[in-house]
Amino acid sequence: MILTTTSEAVRATVDTAAGGEAEAAWTCLVRRGMLHSECEAAEHWLLPRGSVLTTNPEHGVEEALLVLEGVLRLTTPSHEHTLRAGQLALVPRECRARITADSHTARLVSVRGLTASVTDRLPPRVPELTRS
Repeated sequence: MILTTTSEAVRATVDTAAGGEAEAAWTCLVRRGMLHSECEAAEHWLLPRGSVLTTNPEHGVEEALLVLEGVLRLTTPSHEHTLRAGQLALVPRECRARITADSHTARLVSVRGLTASVTDRLPPRVPELTRS
């Protein structure tokens, strides 16, 4: 598993609601690197107004989106929700969603995890205990 901090952000190009591109700050805090890890990734995003992130059912993951600062608009085929700092949205695997930054700057953490249909097929994990 790879761990990092939010001070190590890189610049990422994201789509905008107007059909253009914007520069966002992106940091992968944790990336799956071990067999049997249910967490695919945890990422920190700093998005300028109008930036758009999307979820894709074909990726086979569920997402938790925690808004740390600003306002996001979460749009699905059937609903639109406004998310503010301190709010959490859970996006199921089969949902296609657009996450749009509606404030000057929006900061969020996204956590992508494998679905139960995948993790239920993995062998049980037993922590190894060692003595000093």
